Amino acid sequence: SDLQVPLVCAGGIGDEEDFVRALRMGYAAVQMGTRFIATTECTAHDDYKRAIVEADESDVVLTERITGVPVSVIRTPYIEKVGTRAGPLARWMLRGRKTKHWMRMIYSLQSLLKLKRSSLRSFSYKDYLQAGKSVAGVDRIEPAGEIVRRFRAAAERAEAA
Repeated sequence: SDLQVPLVCAGGIGDEEDFVRALRMGYAAVQMGTRFIATTECTAHDDYKRAIVEADESDVVLTERITGVPVSVIRTPYIEKVGTRAGPLARWMLRGRKTKHWMRMIYSLQSLLKLKRSSLRSFSYKDYLQAGKSVAGVDRIEPAGEIVRRFRAAAERAEAA
């Protein structure tokens, strides 16, 4: 790149075609979160992994109810019920220069408590399933090593072409 530093594409890469496209655009690497949730090694609940495999791009929505800033999640009946916008008090606090930090701290504490509870029990319909639009490229749960080998082979084929 003109900047003389490696650029990493973060987000939106779910399959080999997207990966090769990012490399051709000049990215040195990609960072994939959603793709690696649907792996045998990931400790996430199997229902979460299946939701990623079954979702498509239109199932992913942005919600500000988790952190106060937009986060991509899979639309579920629970998301439909509670909505994607922060409540009026939270929105007011997030707009204030002095109060936004308090609201973000409240959101962080809520998230930590939810994470702790979810690690101690099975999957709940109230869990937020964070995932990006790259779910469209995820069609199965598989070992992480297989994903890496497949993506590497795609990059090598593209480089040879």
